[in-house]
Amino acid sequence: MVQSGYSPHTRTPPLPSQRAMVRVPATSANLGPGFDCLGMAVDLWAEVTVEARPETTPPAGGGIQAMIEKAALSLYEAAGAPAPAGLAVAWAGQVPLARGLGASACARVGGLMAANALLGAPLSAEDILPLAARLEGHADNVAPALFGGLQVVVEEQGRLVHLGTTVPAGLKAVLLIPEMALPTDESRRLLPRELSREDAVHNIGRAALLMAALSHGRLDLLDVATRDRLHQPARGWLFPAMDDVFRAAREAGALCAYLSGGGSAILALTKGGEEEVAQAMRKAAQAGGFEARSLITAPSEHGAQVVAGLAAGD
Repeated sequence: MVQSGYSPHTRTPPLPSQRAMVRVPATSANLGPGFDCLGMAVDLWAEVTVEARPETTPPAGGGIQAMIEKAALSLYEAAGAPAPAGLAVAWAGQVPLARGLGASACARVGGLMAANALLGAPLSAEDILPLAARLEGHADNVAPALFGGLQVVVEEQGRLVHLGTTVPAGLKAVLLIPEMALPTDESRRLLPRELSREDAVHNIGRAALLMAALSHGRLDLLDVATRDRLHQPARGWLFPAMDDVFRAAREAGALCAYLSGGGSAILALTKGGEEEVAQAMRKAAQAGGFEARSLITAPSEHGAQVVAGLAAGD
């Protein structure tokens, strides 16, 4: 629970600016078996801007801008500070929407951090984490968006507990980004309500193996460690080329491949041969009837950061 409230007598005074911009990394959740508890920041960035205005402004409406606005207003409420008469928000950058790369987490983390900056940062990133998770509905994307790196996050008696770890140096992330959008709400409706004990043990064991393999640099174990029986088989009904793309990535030299978050993007971790892996993944998707583009990037150790506080009108 956030216990700190905004007070001009006890907090850093608000920035002289009326506008704040935050860069937030894309994120890739689950990494195969770590459903709703593992997420990794990716070196692909969104830019979220929030401007406090003295005059009333129209509401943001729907979509990603509405997420930013709601997040910003929730920060003012959590900090115990009056909201400005008007808010103007903006979204830009490289993170595609509805592809399983954490765009909604970027919007919410960005809105929260921008509003926090406008107030002079009364809340810490640890304070912001549960606010972001509440808006998002789960914390696997917002934790790496805030803190960077690979984050493990669990809920314990209403409190979020997270721990970050670095990934081995030199790893690249090859993304296949289909033209098909796959909204999270839609893909989650396909998930099974129950798992057999065998399938539960399968995923628990592989999530544990994944963390051990990364911490010890055992890249040869990543293929086994990213296998999943919980969400990927169900989501494959919406993206039937998924398993063929996984297979093509591995045969082209990828260390592993998995559905990023709820999809439709697929992420392959590599250490060399990225162009060949990207081409193989595109060909497999196209053979299955899905047009897609590819992007080569890398895991990011950096989380969200306030990059500008500007005077209104600048």
